Amino acid sequence: VSKAGGQYHWASILAPKSSTRFFSHITGSICIIAWTAVPTGAVYAAGSIFQNCFAMTHPSYEPKGWHVTLIMWALLLICTVLNTWLGMILPVLEVFIGIAHVLGFFAVLIPIIYLGPRADARSVFIQTYNLGGWRDVTLATLVGLKGTVAVFLGTDGVVHMAEEVANSSVVVPHSMLFAIAINGVLGFAMLIAFLFTAGDFQTILKSQATFPVMHILENSTKSKGASIVLSSMMAIMQACAGLGGISSGSRMLWAFSRERALPGWRWIHKLDRRTTVPFHSICIIVIAAGLIGLINIGSSIVLNIVLSLLMEAFFFSYIIPLSLLLYRRVRGDIFEPGQGSNQGLTWGPFRVKGVWGTLNNIFSLAFACIVVIFGFWPAENHPTPAKMNYSVAIFGGAIIFEMVYYFGWARKYYLGPVMEVQSVER
Repeated sequence: VSKAGGQYHWASILAPKSSTRFFSHITGSICIIAWTAVPTGAVYAAGSIFQNCFAMTHPSYEPKGWHVTLIMWALLLICTVLNTWLGMILPVLEVFIGIAHVLGFFAVLIPIIYLGPRADARSVFIQTYNLGGWRDVTLATLVGLKGTVAVFLGTDGVVHMAEEVANSSVVVPHSMLFAIAINGVLGFAMLIAFLFTAGDFQTILKSQATFPVMHILENSTKSKGASIVLSSMMAIMQACAGLGGISSGSRMLWAFSRERALPGWRWIHKLDRRTTVPFHSICIIVIAAGLIGLINIGSSIVLNIVLSLLMEAFFFSYIIPLSLLLYRRVRGDIFEPGQGSNQGLTWGPFRVKGVWGTLNNIFSLAFACIVVIFGFWPAENHPTPAKMNYSVAIFGGAIIFEMVYYFGWARKYYLGPVMEVQSVER
């Protein structure tokens, strides 16, 4: 089913009839939390890199949190204009962004390989670090998993654009797989290159740079200017991620309001008459991202705790439909097209068939559960209050609020996702 709602549409279809609305509403609410944090995290990273670039060229500069917040707002404003009034050029712009992404990969990879120091294979592939004080490397790896799986966040972004894509039931899953395959190869190559040329990790950790990659680039190229140029390219790509995050997040919000799942749904789900884009939804996502950015003025640590909810919320929104899909698979409730009753579930044109599909389902569900569980852990064993990961409390509070909101108000108006029914003349 190719719908802008994505996960909550799937949850609605796969859930038992008695709990269809409940599962779909909680999935949609969590997904909105995740997609609100995407543009915030992207422009925050871009703003922080730009600030570090400025600090590298101005030693007397004293970084302030509100400096990054202002940069975030400027980037959010640009992304808003490109998503609304200049929305007609967005598809072409995304093509150029994709080209710049690949060219930027080589622009960073080639200099660090050619100019950077060389580490031996043992230190790259065998040597391990357990700097968090955990009892063994396995546990330390699971706790540090959040940094690795972060690259998968937002993979469902194309799903929320499905209603604007021709033949989306085939194009959307293919585009997701191609994106993961291409970026997986590029990312792995970049990872190996950085590990071989990074130098001493203890020195990197002691670096004053907010992003250690900037220290690695400067150490590899032996040029502050080259490091700034390459880092700026990364910052621009982060800002472009914010652009896409606003596009997908606004469609998710628009779809959820179309189902009367949110207060003010009549106003939120309206489309702009001239551009036919969900202008109100875009504004809400951008304003929410801007308000979250205010937290950085008081404490960047608190902002990072809030943004850490991004990973837990995304993977939790995957867990619900994955669990329901496995439930349906085990029961044999999904039929081939043309088989079963007219009221039953049928497979779409894209899927993993047979036992491999079930195994893939089990692995995906188990992996998502591991990510969510260890995502709530602090980075260090026996953390101080300042280093504690409070995201579990915030996430738990969000779930409690969602339960109260659903049973107190939403279930009276929310009837589930709107489904298109094709009529056939007899």
